[in-house]
Formats: sequence, C-alpha cells, structure tokens
Amino acid sequence: MERKDIELQYTWDLSSIYQNDQVFNNDVNKAKDLLNKCISYKGILSSSSSNYLAYLETQTTLSRLLNKLYCYAHLASDVEPDNQAHQQKLSEALTLFQQVSNELTFVDLEIIEHQEQIREYIKDPRLKNYVYTTNEVLRYIPHTLTKEMEELLSETNKISDVSSNVFSALRLEFDPVMVDGKEEFLNQGTLSIFLKNKDASVRKQAYENFFSKYKAFENVYANTLSGVMKKDAFYAKARKYQDSLEASLFHDDAPRKLFEKILEMANLKYRPLFHRYNALKKKVLKLDTMYNYDLSVPLVEENERKFEIEEAFSIILEAVTPLGQEYQAIIKKSKEERWIDFYPHVKKRSGAYSSGAYDTKPFILMNFVGDYSSLSTMIHELGHSCHSYLSNHNQPAETADYRIFVAEVASTVNEMLLMQYMMKNAKSKQEKASLLYELLEECVGLIFRQPMFADYEHKLHQAVENDQPLSSQNITELYNQLNQAYFGDDVVLHELAGVSCYYIPHFYYNYYVYKYTLGMCTSLAIANRIEKGDQEQVDNYLAFLKSGGSDSPIELLKKAGVDPTKDELYIDAFNYFESILNQFEEIITTI
Repeated sequence: MERKDIELQYTWDLSSIYQNDQVFNNDVNKAKDLLNKCISYKGILSSSSSNYLAYLETQTTLSRLLNKLYCYAHLASDVEPDNQAHQQKLSEALTLFQQVSNELTFVDLEIIEHQEQIREYIKDPRLKNYVYTTNEVLRYIPHTLTKEMEELLSETNKISDVSSNVFSALRLEFDPVMVDGKEEFLNQGTLSIFLKNKDASVRKQAYENFFSKYKAFENVYANTLSGVMKKDAFYAKARKYQDSLEASLFHDDAPRKLFEKILEMANLKYRPLFHRYNALKKKVLKLDTMYNYDLSVPLVEENERKFEIEEAFSIILEAVTPLGQEYQAIIKKSKEERWIDFYPHVKKRSGAYSSGAYDTKPFILMNFVGDYSSLSTMIHELGHSCHSYLSNHNQPAETADYRIFVAEVASTVNEMLLMQYMMKNAKSKQEKASLLYELLEECVGLIFRQPMFADYEHKLHQAVENDQPLSSQNITELYNQLNQAYFGDDVVLHELAGVSCYYIPHFYYNYYVYKYTLGMCTSLAIANRIEKGDQEQVDNYLAFLKSGGSDSPIELLKKAGVDPTKDELYIDAFNYFESILNQFEEIITTI
C-alpha cells in the first residue's frame, strides 16, 4: 500500500504543529537566537535571582521550541523517509540539539559552584516551577568532579561505547532451517516463529543453527559484555558511587532496597508460580522431556478475531470506562483530531510509538493490521498519549516530562483493562483461553524473566568490581546456573543455552531490565484494584498521570497508590498472576 492510497482520516495531521516550511524555518531561527541568549548568561546566571530566573525561562522556551521542531521532523520522516525536505528538517533539529548540549555545559557546573546562592534563589515564589529541576542538579553534587576532571571524563565518552558499538555492529548469518523439506530463512526475526513450530525437530534445528553461531564467536561476545561491565564500574568509581548499581539507581532517585525487593519477590518468593506454569506446559504439550527451546510452542490456538479501526475504538472506550469520562474524552479527541497514523505502507517505519512535545499533540505511529495485537498495541500507545496529555495539561513545561522509569505504567494499565474487558466479553472458551495465555506469556516475560536478567547482570557487575576475570566460560556457566534455577526441574537446558546470553541486548543497558518488572507489577496491581471497583485507586492513578515529572519516580508511584519499596505491591501483582494461571488451568482442560 502507498501512503497516497490511505484515507486522510487514518493518517495523522502534522499541520497542527507546522503549517508550512516557512513557519518551521522561523522557529529554527528563533531557537538559534534563544541559544545565543542562553550563552550570554555564562558567568552571571547565579549573580542574582532575577538573572537565574531569566536564564531558566529562556532555556525553557528554547527547550520547548527544540522539542517541537524535532517532533515534527522525526514524525514526518518516519512516514515519508524518502522526502528530502523532511530529512533536512530532521538534520537541522538534531544539529541544534547537539549545539545546545555542547554550548550549555557550563550551566550545571555554575549552579553547583554557587549552590548556596542558588538554594536561596529557589525560595523566591517566582521560581516555584524550577525548584524540583534545580534540586535535581544539586542532588548530583557529591558525584560531580572538578571542571578539569569533568572535561577529562567527557573526553572518555568518545571511547566508552566501543564494546556496545561492536555488539551492535556484529551481524551474524545463520544456516537455514528445513521445514517440510524446504529451506527457510533464519535470523533474529524468524527465530521466534520457528520456536513456535509444533514440530520438535524444527524447533531444535532452529535453536542450534542460531546459537551455534554465537558459540563460534563467544570470545568476541565475552569481551564486548565484559567491556560494558568494566565501563560501568569505571564511571561509578570515578564519580564516587559505591558501585555500578548505586550509580544507575541514583539517576532515578531510587533506593537500593527497591532493586533488591524486586529480585527477592520474583526470583525467590514467587518463582514457584512460574515453575508451576512450566509444569503445566509440559503436561499440555505431552512432552516426556521439555527443553528450553520448547517453551514458546503455543498452548492454545492464536486469537484470530479481526477488528476494524472503528470497532477497535469502541472496544477501547468501553475498556477504559472505569477511568472515567475525562479519560475517555481524550481518546475520542485522539481520533477526532487525527493524532494517529494507523496503517502500514511502503517505507513507513515499523512498530509503534507515542511521541510528542509540550506544545504538540501526543501523536501515535502504528501499523494496524486488524488482529488482537493491533488492538492491544493501539490501547497501549493511547496509554502513553493520555499520560502525556494529562501531564501537559496539568503541569508547567518545566515538570511535565516524566521519566522512562514510570513511562510504561500508563500503557500497561491500559493493556490490562483491555484484557479484562475482552475476557469478560469473550465469545467462546477458545477465545478466553487465548487471551489468558497471552497475558500469562506477557507476565512471564516481564515479572519473571526480566528479574532473572537483572540478577545475572548484577552478578557480572559484581565480578568486575571484585577484579574477577570474565571469560566466556564463567560468563556462560553463570547464565546456565541462573537459567536452570529460573526454569525449574521440568525444563532441560540445551547445551547451547549458556551462550544465549550473548543474544540479549538488555545486558548492555546498565541495570535497565528491572524497570520492566516494576512497571508490570505496578500495572497489574493497579488494574486489579480498578477491576474490583476501587474508586480511590482510580482517583490516585489519575492524579499520578497528571503529575508528569514533578517529583521523583518513587514518590510519583506512591501518588498512584502503590509503594514499590513495600511488599504489598508485589503480593497484589503475583497474586493476580496466580489467579490468571488458575483460570487458565481450569479452562485448558475443557477445550
């Protein structure tokens, strides 16, 4: 399908951002002038509260303008990548961002150097919108070095990502898989398809053909992985953190006990639930021996129900009814004002996302094909967009932007509300079983698999910090050990399971994966309470969505009615998983 063949109502309306090139170019020039004005405050921004306020207001205006320029350029480029005018705009926006980053490095250092004056300035009522962001800069004082050391560390950034870049640059080629006597292409995208094949020989062959290539390059991958761990340890030590974990958690203003709590709950207290699920898989699949590569075989037929876009909107509006009319009105607005670019077409970017700026609508790109996954993706991205809309309309620009740490809560709560609605309205046992199975698989990936990844990553970091060598042998042996404990006695590990650690990009993200678990547990707990008619939970959740980035992520989650440092959140989440497992066990025996 070509873009020109799609009805206008099913494409997004970017003219609400810029009506023509001249307006875009005018804003580029305004941004350049604002940058020069910001630079003029160098050395004097801390000389008075008025100067500090004037700089911050100028910088905020610049930031809003840059985000608006970039938003338009990247959205336009993602649907029409061959349009050179769009590419030119994107290049201009990215160049401006880089210039701003380079030219305004003095700001944080000057704030820290004159911290006593700055602390007094933010008591001025005129600066109330800047209190939190200023305190965030001041929070880093114990980990900010001298000007000379900061400049030296900034120079190391040029080489610090070498290991990650090597990992990204490696492009392995795999032997094909024989299916029904024909050779089928194998790569990272098709592996998951082969692992769902009902023929055990196809699954085994695909797994071996894929991971034998990682085995052949295991020493290269071992060096890239250990290089990343060493980089994290170096920067943590240089900036006077206790270790790499503390350095990562500090950025999100999260306590160590949060990380430890997630690992304790998922890897120790509630892991028997996952073992029980694997035992059920072995029974349903009627396997005498179940290998780790057998775990993706569907236990029920995929939900084949199809949806038109109008029907999808009707279902979504019904699913989010518990969140109230204000929330539903935002979703209606998304359709009326054409926030969403729905259909796939030639050269359009794949996947889906929600993206916008403070001064734009929260646009959504997706590739709607009418299946349940499209419906689920649609409500997921609308969760992000509703979060952004409520934040932008209830917070000043300075505190509207929320962190990735809490970003997936709104989208996943929406998914859970959809799942609850669809299960209540399932037209058959088969459809309900399919929905339950999909939810179980999603939960497994986020509340069980990711904490195991987090534990593994932490142990690798600890090894480096304790000056222990990381060879491919001990890297893969550790992964095997943790995998066996994770899967349980009903799963037999293939001999290549150890090298499968080299396939996972998340280990290069520096303690990111535990956030998936936090987001899912939070969403499960919130959705479960909403389903039970807890109006206080609804009110708390909406208050959280309206709070943007006005506080630390932990405090924002508490505002949502959940405390991620307490047991109650995880008890609610894992009990919900158990209830879904109970329902699935009951229904799978009757279809």
